[in-house]
Amino acid sequence: QGSAFQPWPQSRTTKPVQLQHTTAMGGQELVPYVNTWMWPSFTLVGVSSLCFGVYIGKITNSHEWKEIFLDYCHHKRTVHSPNPLDKVARTVLGLLRIAPK
Repeated sequence: QGSAFQPWPQSRTTKPVQLQHTTAMGGQELVPYVNTWMWPSFTLVGVSSLCFGVYIGKITNSHEWKEIFLDYCHHKRTVHSPNPLDKVARTVLGLLRIAPK
């Protein structure tokens, strides 16, 4: 009869719910504050500390990670912008790879 669609019926006796707590003297007041900063900030500090500990080598052997990263960077640098000698060496190695032994 012209009314908007409502996904569930609403009774006429329902009232909005308000979060309340009882004070030490028995009076009620609305909850003024919800702590939403503590756990995200603890997570940020924890992850940052973990990353720094790995970086300085106190948690794992980060020197191996640094060497792997340097090898990867060297590989990318020589493959994508090679100098002429690298290009010749890669061509020779490729021929040796497919040549019969």
